[in-house]
Amino acid sequence: MSKKTDSTIVDGEGPVEKKKLESKYNPTILRDCIQKKMDSSQIMAMLGVTHRQTLKHYVLKLMSDDKTYYEVKGLYLKNSSRPKVNKKLEVKIYLKNLDLQGMDIVEGDEFTVTVQDNTITLTKV
Repeated sequence: MSKKTDSTIVDGEGPVEKKKLESKYNPTILRDCIQKKMDSSQIMAMLGVTHRQTLKHYVLKLMSDDKTYYEVKGLYLKNSSRPKVNKKLEVKIYLKNLDLQGMDIVEGDEFTVTVQDNTITLTKV
């Protein structure tokens, strides 16, 4: 989509152009994606949205328009797909925010850590 421009006159000077961003909100495509059980990153790619917060607003607007509750997988999770190292050189991985593909994890499970070619691998013992 293109950007709309609007010209206004400021303090008697010539026209100054302001750019207004057009919304990428498309209720038909968004509703279709949600019904196909797409996750938030797939929907963002489909709509051309770069920020998850924008997608949250679009989903809330669609829920308000349709008077229906929609659940989008991965929309309200913290972004833990790229954990960072803190000042103490610790990496914290929150497993509840990751897609473990059916792996059963309970408190007390142990893992072995291997490092190979800039890759850290956790293997459940």
